[in-house]
Amino acid sequence: MKKNTIAKKERKILEALQHLGFTRVESHTLMYLLTADGVTAKDIEENADLRQPEVSNGINALINRGWIKTSLIPKKGKGRPYYKYYLAKTKKEIINSIQRDAQKKIEAEQQSIDVICGLLET
Repeated sequence: MKKNTIAKKERKILEALQHLGFTRVESHTLMYLLTADGVTAKDIEENADLRQPEVSNGINALINRGWIKTSLIPKKGKGRPYYKYYLAKTKKEIINSIQRDAQKKIEAEQQSIDVICGLLET
């Protein structure tokens, strides 16, 4: 998902996610995980056009939402183990969660509009 090879469909999805309040980093991280399950932070960094600290931020945000899970993979021989990241929810569940959150925002905004209208009419 390198920046210059992002398909039109993927670009529209990224724009829509950002319009719904996801950061650029969260949307790119999520988009990559939706297309490639069982990946390392390095995979995300190289393919989602993000820097390493951004990948960590994106992963943490998605873990906090409960959408991805981790698996510690020990390295053969010496060396620090690394994590692989997987979707913790199905694509359908993630989409439903996004829809619920968006609906809540719409309802909250409508309530604010109703308050303003009510106060201006009195």
